[in-house]
Formats: sequence, C-alpha cells, structure tokens
Amino acid sequence: MRIPFDKKWQLFLKEDYANYFFVYSTWEGYTYMPEKWGFENGRFMAAEFINGACNLFMPQEYYDEMNRRNYRSLFGEPEKWDKLHKINDKASAELFAFSRHLLEKDPKKLSNKQILDILREFFRIQNLVHVPRGPIWQMETPDNILNNYLYSYLEEQKKEKRSEIDTGEAFRILTAPLEDSILTKERYELASVASITDKKKKDQKLEKHAVKYEWLEYGLQGRILSKDHFQRELEEIEKEGSQTVLERIKEFKAKTIQEQKKIIKALNIGKTHQRIFKIVRGSLFSRLYSKYAQFYAYYCLEGLLKEIGSRFSLSLEETRFLSIKDYESMLARSGADKTNWGSLARSHKSHSLQISDEGQTEIWTGEDADRVMKKVKWKEGSVESSQSDEIKGQPAFKGQAKGRVKIINTVQELAKMHSGNVLVSHMTNPDIVPAMKMAVAIVTDLGGITCHAAIVAREFRKPCVIGTKIATKVLKDGDLVEVDANNGIVKVVKRSK
Repeated sequence: MRIPFDKKWQLFLKEDYANYFFVYSTWEGYTYMPEKWGFENGRFMAAEFINGACNLFMPQEYYDEMNRRNYRSLFGEPEKWDKLHKINDKASAELFAFSRHLLEKDPKKLSNKQILDILREFFRIQNLVHVPRGPIWQMETPDNILNNYLYSYLEEQKKEKRSEIDTGEAFRILTAPLEDSILTKERYELASVASITDKKKKDQKLEKHAVKYEWLEYGLQGRILSKDHFQRELEEIEKEGSQTVLERIKEFKAKTIQEQKKIIKALNIGKTHQRIFKIVRGSLFSRLYSKYAQFYAYYCLEGLLKEIGSRFSLSLEETRFLSIKDYESMLARSGADKTNWGSLARSHKSHSLQISDEGQTEIWTGEDADRVMKKVKWKEGSVESSQSDEIKGQPAFKGQAKGRVKIINTVQELAKMHSGNVLVSHMTNPDIVPAMKMAVAIVTDLGGITCHAAIVAREFRKPCVIGTKIATKVLKDGDLVEVDANNGIVKVVKRSK
C-alpha cells in the first residue's frame, strides 16, 4: 500500500474508547463496500489507538471529495439513500437474529473451526450494519455539512414567508423519525409493567423485562443492567403516571406527522427538500437501530469471547483487541502458531495504527506506529480560545437548563455524574447513557443530525447542544453553565476554582 503522506490529513473523530472488534473490519469495509450501493469509497482511512482511545482520520482531499459527491446525490439520486437504509435495517434485523441464535449455543462444545465460522459470519453482518451509516455520518463529522445546510435553508424559508416558527423546533420536528426506536419500545413495555396492579404479577413481568433488556447499555465495554436499574426506572414512570407515559408514546407518531405537515406548509418547503428531510429521518432511525444491533451482538458474543480467552490465555478485554485476521491465524492454525496473542492484543490497545484502502489494511504497533505517525501532515486549523465564556453549537433538542458541568467520556467516569449536572462529552455513546439520563442538559464537541447525542436527547427529551467543537476544552468539572438549546448556546455563569 502506497500511503499519500504528501497530502494533508483530516482528524474527524476522537473516540475515548474503541477496540479492534469494533473498528478493524468496519473501517476496512468503508474502503470497498459503499461503491456497491452507488456511494463513494473511503480512501486511506486511518485509526490510531492510544491506551484504548481511538483517533480516526484520512487525507483531507479524499474526505472532501467523498462528501461532495455524496452531498450531491441527496439532490440528484435520493432513491440511493432509501436503498441504503433498507440494506442497513435488513442487516440489523439479521444481526439481532444471528445474536439470539448464538445465545442458544454452548461455546465450550464448539470446535475452533466452528468458533471461527461464527466470527466470520458476525464480521460479515457487522459490516453491513455499520458501513451503510458512513455516507451521512461522514457529512456530519466533524463539520456538520448537512446539518448546517438544512438549518440555513429553514432560516431562508422562515424569512421569505415571514414566519414566527422557531427554526430549531422546525428542524427537530422535520428530522424526527416516525418509527419507534428500541429505547421507545423498552420504555413503552416498562410503562405497561407499571400499569399492572397485582404486585406479584408486576414483579414477575419486571423480572422478564430486565432479562430481555439487560444488554441495552452494553456498548463496547460490557455494562449489564440489573433488575434494580429497571425497578428505579419503573418507579420514575409511576411518579409520572404509567397511563400518561403510554398515551404520550402512542400519540407521538400522529402528532409528529401533523406537525411536519404544518411546518412544510407554513415554510413552503419544496419537494426536493422534503425528500432530503425524509432521508435524514431514515438515517436517524437506521443509525440507532443498527447501533443497538451491534451492541446486542457484542453482549451475545461475550460467552464466545470468554471461551476463546480460556483456550488461549486471554482476558476478555484482550479478545476485543484482535482483528478477524488474528482470529483466523489463531483458530485455524492453533497447533502450529506460537504467537503470543495476549502480547499482540495489548500492543494493539497500547499504541497501534491501522490504515485501510481498497479493502486492505496495514497495522503498525509501538515504535513502528510512532514512526509512521510522524509522517502525517495535519490540516491547518484555528485554535479556539480556552477562556471563552460562551460556546456555540447546533440545537439537537430544544429547552433551557442550568447546572454544574461534568465531563464524561468513558464508563470509568460515570461515578462523578449526579442528577442535575450538565453532561459535557466529546461525542456520547451508549456506554454513557446512564449519565445522559441523569443530566439536565447535554453538550458535545462533535456530532450532527445523526449523532448518538442528538438521537438519545430526543428520546429522553433533554436540552442538547451538539457540534460545539471546543466544549470539553473550554469547560471543566464544576463550572456552572446555562444551556440554551433553543439557540445552541452554552454560557459559563461561574467557573469552578
């Protein structure tokens, strides 16, 4: 592979935790799969791991060209996006079914070959689940290209029609998916449990509910929810009133359809832009559905990974930092292979670099990774002031709130979050959903329309400002801030000492 180190590279995402099980095959998949569906392949897509954190980047020239072509297709070939969402949703359903079936197997009774066959099938489906999210996600990270365009369009229509409709509210409604998400279904089912009057039957239903949904916050690091967690959620529903919650969920779709029609008429939104908003709604639903399909799969695969660990003297965490090629070497030639797989996994996590292009991936670790990284020339960018008392981003869900900042990026930081705090994060993920539930508001550095924070903020009805770029640099734990998610502004009221 001839890597274009003469070009400037764009860093477009920082993950505070990722692993090879999640990144390796899907990142490689971005470089050869999209063209099958009429989209642009990624070129020289790179991932640098440092103690489990991961920086994702690629040459700026290829990144810009990929986004230009995909952006144009929104206007000229919208049907491609519908097909892409169908591929994504079908693969997600397949991954859920595959994972449920996996739970029926006893890993101890499987041969190495059988385990390898399962892993190959998993990675095949995972690519079909993850890669179709790429085209719109890459337009939104880190520059919010589509997000900003649609906001500007709504502002222009508002001025032209002299409408008093709030732009942020119009945007939220027009991009709201009409399908029920897994989070909505779980809450509806829990509200149904809360409506049961017989105490014994309610407890039995709650037990089944907890088993069914204990994986919801599994994410990449394996958090399992207890029955006590769902008991607390049930008590919160009971305070609000189970029937109130059930009715609100039932009415959401009909109310949203009416609101969308009203805004389309009031702002005279043309058919082309109606189509683009429909694409965005499809992407929002597919993104969340496919993410949870992946995390359910990781939950169901845990027993298999532990069995691999038992056979090759690996911890569960070490099994997550091996690629499919590593597994093929390990499981297909275990008798002859003398590789220290634990040492390899630890080097992958400690410091490694992978660059993929045209379906091929090269990996460097340790000093070799340092040597290659020194060749990377970064895109020039302005340095934001770390003393600013006002931060601007995009509204993801309207509302206003005031509270103390808690910067949460990993599971390990959840303990410092308390009810009433403002959650500030690079980019939220399912691992930190417990903190999102406790927060009075959510603020992120990165993310656009389809980011996790924007989607979950809608589900939890939390004021949310996304894409600030600098929130985690400007703010510190304990700062008192006001979040105006109607206008995308975060103000520092008082800094912590």
